[in-house]
Amino acid sequence: MALKRSIISLLILFQLLFSCRNDDSKPLSKRGLPVPEKKEATVSYKQLLETLDLLRQDPLLRDADLGYLIVDITSKDPVTVADYRAKQLMKPASTLKIFVTGAALEFFGKPIFPEVTITNQMSVNWRASKLLRKIGGKVYHTATTAAGVKAIMDFWTTKGVDTEGMNFYDGNGLSKNNAISPKQLVDALYAMRTSPYFQVFYESLPLAGMTGTLHRAMKGSAAQGRVRAKTGTISSVKSFAGYVHTVSGRKLVFSLIVNGFSCRVKLMKKKLESVMIRMAEI
Repeated sequence: MALKRSIISLLILFQLLFSCRNDDSKPLSKRGLPVPEKKEATVSYKQLLETLDLLRQDPLLRDADLGYLIVDITSKDPVTVADYRAKQLMKPASTLKIFVTGAALEFFGKPIFPEVTITNQMSVNWRASKLLRKIGGKVYHTATTAAGVKAIMDFWTTKGVDTEGMNFYDGNGLSKNNAISPKQLVDALYAMRTSPYFQVFYESLPLAGMTGTLHRAMKGSAAQGRVRAKTGTISSVKSFAGYVHTVSGRKLVFSLIVNGFSCRVKLMKKKLESVMIRMAEI
């Protein structure tokens, strides 16, 4: 009996040590993620920063708009790892669904779990639009896109996300009239960590090399099984936003967006995947 109790105790300790939850997070400020000024890069970030430098200098991005923000949230005080035009409003494509699904979880709770999971894993546009209208009906008693947008903006503002300039034309990211900055995406992802539904939200995001829209991506690399991210793709737009548990055990939250590129989507996807692989290798 004593041996059995010891084994059970060890299993519980193991789960606590390796849980994906981060319970030491603190509430966000009114202006969003409290990102301090960038500290001098440590050796552990060197290869990632070099990869980002190469991306900015890539001839294929000469006439494109690139924006990103990568924040280390391992400790209770977030540290900016890399920041490039992070406050610039850009076309987000389907990474916009993060705002819809995150809000839906808190408005509807358990009954909406399957819908959120399918929406994020497979990036189902009509489901995201339906969720947006459903939120409008819940908050303003009118199930329209306009009502849903207003409810979502109000929701994320109360979560500490600075929504200034953000534009939701739809709930799925297909329209090029949508406008969200990399920082706003990171702020939303960071804010979700304090949600009672964080684990459901986290697991709804595709897992690199294993599930959803990332099931074939980055297989065999350090990113496989370590990067959970919402993908986004429309004409001349490619984006990723999500979380990384690195090889060394660090926790990152990130957003990468490219607008206006002229090369094949597959090639741009590979370029951004190289950044996510470097993140995982830290």
